[in-house]
Amino acid sequence: MRKGLLLLFLGAVIAALSGCASSSRMRVSAPPGVRSALDKAQDLIGTPYCGAGMTPDCFDCSGFVLYCLQNIAPVLPRTSSELFASGTSVNRSDLQPADLVFFATGKNGSVNHVGIYLCDGRFVHSSTSSGVIVSSLSEPYWDRRWKGARRVVE
Repeated sequence: MRKGLLLLFLGAVIAALSGCASSSRMRVSAPPGVRSALDKAQDLIGTPYCGAGMTPDCFDCSGFVLYCLQNIAPVLPRTSSELFASGTSVNRSDLQPADLVFFATGKNGSVNHVGIYLCDGRFVHSSTSSGVIVSSLSEPYWDRRWKGARRVVE
């Protein structure tokens, strides 16, 4: 009986992990349009940061979000603070792939950074120091600066 329960448990763990494998490219379980947008975002990892950038040559954080989501959420405002006012508020515990995650990285505490949630507590974004990268919400830097999340794709 214990062996059967162990096999059942292991099967459940494997099934849960397969939706978002932690590899260089995260396989996200999501509808095709969302999956395509997240694949596009991950294809851009390594793209450099530049202020006001909105093309694969270089991105700022909100330009990256707009570029990646243009086919599934074509009418979005340009800045991270404007994006924070759009869509529907989402609790951190209810995040879904393609939800936008927001942070306050400046001294005044207002929203000034945005990324796209992938899964398993990870998000993709264009950082000023490293360009497009995947980070974890649980990293102390991001955890301390968390401001909220919004769903702009239904």
